[in-house]
Amino acid sequence: MELDLAMRKRRMFREFDGRPVSREDVDKLLWAAGRAQQGRPGVRHLIVVDDPALIKTAVQVLPGFVITVDPALIIVHCSDLGAVEVDNVAGDGISRIDTGAALAHLGLMARQLDLGTCTITSWSEAAVRELFDIPEHVRPDATVVIGYPIEKPRVPNARGAHFRPAIHHNSFHTPYEVQS
Repeated sequence: MELDLAMRKRRMFREFDGRPVSREDVDKLLWAAGRAQQGRPGVRHLIVVDDPALIKTAVQVLPGFVITVDPALIIVHCSDLGAVEVDNVAGDGISRIDTGAALAHLGLMARQLDLGTCTITSWSEAAVRELFDIPEHVRPDATVVIGYPIEKPRVPNARGAHFRPAIHHNSFHTPYEVQS
């Protein structure tokens, strides 16, 4: 799949058909996340969750997991705060930017593999830490549920269908006119 097509097809999926994701495809997703920018080596940690009982528990106890069918896979992206200067606001911000880049790469690879993803961050850090046995010096940044989308997913509402940012030119008060 061409990159621009993967970008057009990328969206949040909340309905999956329950099929497992192959180990080969999981490895491709992890490779894609690992290819994203990283401000410092050793910061990024990914937890691959494929235990059906653990996934079911996550869906039940983490409030952001409004999923109609249990996904086949969850990847938890974490940052090792011991490897980044957390008292330095820039260091903390960089690790969060790097998390977003890793999840964008993962999401595009998922679409190439005909998988759907839904990034979820509306949960209690303590609950995620407990559920996935994450040590104190490692911060859980985001969870991504992954699976094969159902055949005909619900169409997103018109407001959410087009993610067009407000674009400015040289200053906030001058609009930028996109040519294409």
